[in-house]
Amino acid sequence: MIMMEPKHRENSRDFAYRVIREMIVNMELTPGSKVSETELASLLNLSRTPVREALIDLEKSGVVEVLPQKGTFISYINPLLVEEARFLRLTLEKEIVSLLCEPQYQTELNTLEENISLQEFYLQHQNYEKFLELDNEFHYLFFKITNKIKIYSLMKGLNIHFDRARTLIFKGKPSITTLEEHKKILTAIKKQDKALAKQYMEEHLHILDLESIEQEYKKYSHKTKTLK
Repeated sequence: MIMMEPKHRENSRDFAYRVIREMIVNMELTPGSKVSETELASLLNLSRTPVREALIDLEKSGVVEVLPQKGTFISYINPLLVEEARFLRLTLEKEIVSLLCEPQYQTELNTLEENISLQEFYLQHQNYEKFLELDNEFHYLFFKITNKIKIYSLMKGLNIHFDRARTLIFKGKPSITTLEEHKKILTAIKKQDKALAKQYMEEHLHILDLESIEQEYKKYSHKTKTLK
C-alpha cells in the first residue's frame, strides 16, 4: 500500500513525486490515462505547485507526456525503454554483486539476509505490494553497502520503465522464482564467487519477457497506441 503521508523530512515535491511514481508503477495510473493536477493535489492534500513539479520530473523520465491544449497523460509502455533500463541495471548490478564478493563487505551481508527473510514472510502471506517493495530494497542495498548510492539514484529515473513492465507482466503477484533467485545471488556473494554472482544476476534480470508486453498487452504498448 502506498504511503499517502510524507515520510520523515520528505518535502512536498519529493512526497508528490514518490506517490505519483508509485501510482504509475503499480498501474493505478494506467498507460494512456489523463491525469489532473487538481485531482492529484486534492488526493495528496497539497497545492498544485509540488504536483506540477513532480509531473515535470516524471515527464523527463518518459512516463508522463504533456500535450498542448489536450492535457497531461501517462505515457504508454515503450519496450525499447524497458530494454534500456534492463541493460543499464544489468551492466551496473553485475559489477555491484561482484564488488560485494570482496572480503570487506562480508560482515554487512546480514541486511540482505534480513531482507530476504522478510520477502519470504510477505510472499507466504500474499502481501505482494510489500514483497515488491522489499524486492526493490534488496537491489538498493547492493548500492548502499558498497557506497554507490549516487549511481543508484541516477539509475532510478530510467528504471521506472522496468518496474512498470514488471508490474504489468506479473500482475502485481511475483512468483516464488523471484525469491529463489534472490537467495541464489546472496549465496554466491557469501561464497565470494564473483562469476556465479554475476551469472545469477544476469538470469534474474532477464526474467521479464518483453515480447509479451507487445503481444499480450497491446492496449498499453507504445508501438500500438498514440495519445489523443
